[in-house]
Amino acid sequence: MMEQSKMNLDKYLDKVCAEVRAKGMHSEIREELSGHFQDLMLERQQLGATEDEAQQYAVAQMGDPQVIGRDLHKIHKPRIPWGLLTGVMLLSGVSLLGMGSIEAGTSFNPALSDLMMRQTVYIILGIAVMTGMYFVNFKLLQRASGFIYAAALMAIVASLLLGPELINGNRRYVGFMGFYIDLVGYSPYIFVVALAGIWTSRSFVLKWSGRTRELAELALLLLPAVIYAAIRSLPELVVYLAVSLTLYVWITRRWVTAGLMVITSLSGGAIYVWNNMNLRDRIIGALDHNYMANGPGYLNGVIYEAITSAGWRGFGFGGAGDGMPYAYSDLFPVFLVQCFGWAGGLLFIAAVGWFVLKMISYTRAVRDTYGRMLILALALMLAIRLAYGLSILSGRMLITAIPFPFLSYGQHVFIEFAAVGLLMGVYRRKDMLPAAQVSS
Repeated sequence: MMEQSKMNLDKYLDKVCAEVRAKGMHSEIREELSGHFQDLMLERQQLGATEDEAQQYAVAQMGDPQVIGRDLHKIHKPRIPWGLLTGVMLLSGVSLLGMGSIEAGTSFNPALSDLMMRQTVYIILGIAVMTGMYFVNFKLLQRASGFIYAAALMAIVASLLLGPELINGNRRYVGFMGFYIDLVGYSPYIFVVALAGIWTSRSFVLKWSGRTRELAELALLLLPAVIYAAIRSLPELVVYLAVSLTLYVWITRRWVTAGLMVITSLSGGAIYVWNNMNLRDRIIGALDHNYMANGPGYLNGVIYEAITSAGWRGFGFGGAGDGMPYAYSDLFPVFLVQCFGWAGGLLFIAAVGWFVLKMISYTRAVRDTYGRMLILALALMLAIRLAYGLSILSGRMLITAIPFPFLSYGQHVFIEFAAVGLLMGVYRRKDMLPAAQVSS
């Protein structure tokens, strides 16, 4: 009779789980319903019912398995982060609006012709990448974190050794049929995804212990930083250290070690700036527009003039003309304020702020440790770049080669769309994983 009871229960649970698409939840659902089923049977048997009668009573109390399964599917179904998706589409729309305004207000310039069309192609391709990353099972990425870390290292080596083209003085691109990929610029995203997986994996924790594990964690963190410093890729170095150190503290709770690393990094940076006359002049020029006004302070002077002359309404669509250099890239936020005024600029700043807060808020919604760290890493990576882009509006910020995510022109949008797609993919699965599941 006991064997027959178990067979009947298994058939019942099979019908329930058939309605739930989140297969990762099936074992937890079966365990929970089995316990509830046994409790109902025991309760009835204590009142004098036979096992068969108690089983019929338990089934009747639990209800139709298809109905229960459909209800559980609603609870554990994939979640679409509509807010974040709306934010990405909004920023993409602003990008195309700005590119159209640059085209409309610029005198004939072959380099800027079809700017809006080219950016549209980049965005469409980026959306395709985002869609693909959205459906990636992030738990599989964690298992491959070591390979992902090695791939990021090889990407930098490939760009330095196999990329013969020099663009803006940096050997960091790999070209194929006229299309260039900035492997160095992409690599910080890949490194932090890998580190989040390595540091939270059970195999890493079990393999290393105590001081050995701490040294291994530091070695993995510092190796990319040393490479960025060696090739003088300073924007990537700063962003990578900011995100990876935050991730390191969050996971390991080693505040003292992280603090010493921050002090060392800041001290080393200060010494480097002091001994680099060109960089020192650029920083002074950013703070004082009159310092070498036709040299290091020129761009910051242009920014100050643009934001002070824009007013609340700006010059309108295409009205800013072609007086601003790098309007489609480094100075794109300034160009938007110049065209649409501070009324439009404040709305734009509010939209970016809301987008950043939305990304970071998803860390609290995900139970899986690696999933939370992945969202934190990617959200910070994008947030720092967005914050830097907005800080340019102050007219006192050093201009570097950090593109404004999703907005400024270029193929950098591919990695940004990929990051958001992966972030949304983690959120999508937040109710599809068992509560007791731990990173492995």
